[in-house]
Amino acid sequence: MPLLREYNNLRMKSIGEAVEFFRQLCEGLQFLRKCCAAHRDCMNLNIMMDPRPLFPHMFHPRDDRRTLDFKGTAKYYTRTARPTKYFFIDFGLSRKYYPGDMPPVEPVIFGGDKTVPESTEPYDPVNPPPTDIYYVGNLIREDFLQKTTGLEFMEPLVADVVQDDPSERPNIDEVIRRFEQIRRSLSWWTLSSRIIENR
Repeated sequence: MPLLREYNNLRMKSIGEAVEFFRQLCEGLQFLRKCCAAHRDCMNLNIMMDPRPLFPHMFHPRDDRRTLDFKGTAKYYTRTARPTKYFFIDFGLSRKYYPGDMPPVEPVIFGGDKTVPESTEPYDPVNPPPTDIYYVGNLIREDFLQKTTGLEFMEPLVADVVQDDPSERPNIDEVIRRFEQIRRSLSWWTLSSRIIENR
């Protein structure tokens, strides 16, 4: 297993880097869905990145700002110069289902994101994949839309995937279809533009 790093433990510099992150999140959920699986806790703390493309000489596991020999500052590239991969981790609450059991209905699982509408009383059984979609949408809302400027084009899609009623949320195939339309509409200039952090 590679030494992973928190997905946001290097600030994303450009809109294109964030869009690529969103793409991988959506395709990861789609892969889980095709495998008849649900993560059930894919919040921001459970998404990591492979730092090897960004850090050609890696970093010290104890202090990720230092070189392996602890004698200097670890040098790194941007995600634009050296694209990386993102991974879902912590499958402790995950479930795999038989194709004949789809869509599954399960008791609510209390994951790390406490804003999930399904986790408020009454605790009715739910279909887990729409909750996964909420998790990813809320990550984009809280970690990007509320903290930065430049990604407003994601707001309509995010608003749909974080609806209170799970049955009103689009499924992952529809999310990817809509996301691809958004991505194709973005110019090279927009993708190259800096993400501006809100003060």
